[in-house]
Amino acid sequence: MLLFLLLTLFAALPILAYVLAQKTNNKGLIIGFTIIVLSLCLIIFISKFALLGSFQKQTLSNKVFDQIYVNSKISSEHLEEIEELLNEAELKNWLIAFIAESINLKKLNSAESLITFSERFFISNEEKFIFYGLYADLRDSKFPEYKESFFEIDNESNFPCLIENGNINIFIMNGPDIPIAKKEFSNIKNIKLINTDSMIPGFDLASALLNKEAIEINIQVTCLDTDDSFYVNNLIAFNPDKKSITYKIILNEWLKTPQEL
Repeated sequence: MLLFLLLTLFAALPILAYVLAQKTNNKGLIIGFTIIVLSLCLIIFISKFALLGSFQKQTLSNKVFDQIYVNSKISSEHLEEIEELLNEAELKNWLIAFIAESINLKKLNSAESLITFSERFFISNEEKFIFYGLYADLRDSKFPEYKESFFEIDNESNFPCLIENGNINIFIMNGPDIPIAKKEFSNIKNIKLINTDSMIPGFDLASALLNKEAIEINIQVTCLDTDDSFYVNNLIAFNPDKKSITYKIILNEWLKTPQEL
């Protein structure tokens, strides 16, 4: 902006010299017209109504979309321009739009490069939730066979009593203390957990399957007649050839929950 102001003053010097000349007629008209022209230049190019900034943004947007349409990684030059030209809110909105459009068009090379570049800008919990959702969408597009991954309890499993209610939590072994899937149930038939039963988008059953992680299951139930409670805690290794798992609980796996004194 300072450079543009200096150029404007420099451009005005010949006009100023002409106006100050003794033989110049209609000096007031020339001065007034000059002020109007220079003011318009300042308004158009450096005010909050500036067209130059909007033009630069539109040009940059078009360049990025051109790379997306050919499924190219977004160039570091364009990514640097995005970071320099946009304010914080605009930057995040642009990145979300670019990533979503890349995934929608199945331009996964572009989406991956944008995801890699974007992660550091999504800081708050709400922003991270949005980012992880985009990451999950990218993964599902890249590995569609894992999109319908699930974990279910075999209908022939044995339970210690008539069940009033229960819950199941699934964790990655030696991973963070955040379940990749959790669910409450009252019917022991068709106990099934899917990717959307996770607490964090992308940190789910599909993620565990793709990374061939062993998982830990924790199931707790309350008996209908006695109010006793039982639990199962066990480790399971996924079969790498399968995209889901069915687990059958045998009776001696159930342990009675100690009564609180």
